[in-house]
Amino acid sequence: MQCFARYVKSVHTLPFRGSDNCVGFHRYSNCTSRSFSSSPSNARLKKPRKAKVALVGSGRMGQIRASLLYANPRFNLTSVVDMNLEGAESLAGKYSADPFKTLAEAIHADSLDGIVISTPTFTHDAVIRDAARNGLSVFTEKPVDETADKIEELFKVCNEAGVSLCCGFQRRFDESYVSVAKAVQRGQIGRPITSSIFFADHPCPPIDFLLTGGNIFVDLSAHDVDYIRWVLNDEVASVFATGTSSTETLEEAGVHDNATVVMKFQKGAIVTLCMSRSASYGYDQRCEIFGDRGLVAVDNHHTNSAVLSDDGGIHRSRYKYSFPQRFNQAFAAELDTFADVLLDQRVWPITENDCVAVQKVSDAARLSCELGEAVHIDYDDKVVPTAVSG
Repeated sequence: MQCFARYVKSVHTLPFRGSDNCVGFHRYSNCTSRSFSSSPSNARLKKPRKAKVALVGSGRMGQIRASLLYANPRFNLTSVVDMNLEGAESLAGKYSADPFKTLAEAIHADSLDGIVISTPTFTHDAVIRDAARNGLSVFTEKPVDETADKIEELFKVCNEAGVSLCCGFQRRFDESYVSVAKAVQRGQIGRPITSSIFFADHPCPPIDFLLTGGNIFVDLSAHDVDYIRWVLNDEVASVFATGTSSTETLEEAGVHDNATVVMKFQKGAIVTLCMSRSASYGYDQRCEIFGDRGLVAVDNHHTNSAVLSDDGGIHRSRYKYSFPQRFNQAFAAELDTFADVLLDQRVWPITENDCVAVQKVSDAARLSCELGEAVHIDYDDKVVPTAVSG
């Protein structure tokens, strides 16, 4: 379940364009490799077509997606769909879109190019099938569905309909994470040996969400599992996981809000992922990869870069408040890449195999915690990691 939730030329390319010193997208950065003239000839150029999309979901993640779709000149956000019509009306009103209670109504009202899904995971199946039946490509929050088998089934539905199914794993679109990935794949740290990943959410979700918001191994681990297997160009061979509950209420309900997963990869690397539902000091997201010739890491982002040193020590601003602030650039880049899919028939860089493999690792971690022992992961021959290039 969703927690509180350039051009790509093949499934092996990184989701950015530009030089190493100018990572990102032209539309979301001051860096650019092109300049534009205000000459009359340019003024007469044909206005580029926009991709018409409907957004399904008006919750927290839907609100983030709506603002980014509206800000991106390659999209036309035509409608917002939510069973809670009041929520759809409120969000649609902010962006000159039409509110609907069902996707069928939105599809009937306009000629759409695609759908953006920002609803809980258990709702994805029906929306994806509706979109595929109507020839519409889909961008969806992770995971595609709740089991590996269902994920494979939904990809089959979309493939047979000739539409793209695009799952968002935002680490692959974040400038810092992309830079680390390139360093590893270029061999700048030698052979990867170990990796330490720490992910603590902020602010702490309400207790009702913790009790119903999904297993921590499935909900919180997915982004980092996808990222590290992408960077290492390898699959997880076995998993050992354990968890703990910080309150009596959570313990009585059997809900873990803190957990650790140790992953042994097929080529030998060992990765430790520590997760928590709450960090009192801000959004804490770090990743360190150690090799036999060096180390590379993603550190936390602060609200500003000012540093004060005095006789009381070294002082700087807090970490980013939460995931919308920390990953805003990555969320924008995800959608811009989806525009590439809709308008230029580009291939989405995250494959069915990636989505299935991540789900299998998450499920193995959940099972390992229940059993108290390591779990070996079996893959079909078709599950192959997607390498970083560039």
